[in-house]
Amino acid sequence: MMSLRPASHHLTFSIARLGMLLVMATSFGCSAQDPAGIRLTLEGGGKGSIAVAALTLPDVDSTKNRDTTGIKWDLAARLTVTTGAFDSLDAVEFEDFEVDSVMFTDPGGTIRISIPRGPDAKWYKAIHVSAKERGRLQKALDGAIDQIDLHENVTIAVEIKKARVVASLVQTVPRVTVREKRGVVSVVIPLEVLEAPGTPMILVINWEAITPTR
Repeated sequence: MMSLRPASHHLTFSIARLGMLLVMATSFGCSAQDPAGIRLTLEGGGKGSIAVAALTLPDVDSTKNRDTTGIKWDLAARLTVTTGAFDSLDAVEFEDFEVDSVMFTDPGGTIRISIPRGPDAKWYKAIHVSAKERGRLQKALDGAIDQIDLHENVTIAVEIKKARVVASLVQTVPRVTVREKRGVVSVVIPLEVLEAPGTPMILVINWEAITPTR
């Protein structure tokens, strides 16, 4: 399988710019407390776009390029949103998160996505801080203008334009929720579930194109 290497756009936000962070979190189909995740948006034929939202704790020295006086900076948190495009969903992977198989037919199809978990999985570590660092991240969020709680989840959202969708995991995993609404499938996974050993979760999405009414 080919790795996803699109020309992408990078948008980096400070946690202090809370309003923008909440807008981006909502657009990923998750609550404001769960901004980290992956969103795939699909057009006809398998073309589409990907957006990855990652929460990180950068070195505080990297945030010092500001015109400030009398402040000793001690902690930084950042939400980074990276977007890109792809011509075929079958060629998409992010770290070890990958599309297992795709069947596009007229007027519908099936998508299977492999979601690795366990200590050796890489994808969720690339978009969220470790269990050891989450206390520091919560401390940073506590200092935001409007305090928000870190729910320690990762969200995967898949939108298929102009389609009805039905989705489920091949094997149900406790505390993992799968929802469908207006052509968007969202899977909310607690980090504790991702960090625990286990076989990859397989998400199956069946979709049917919506026929325009005349």
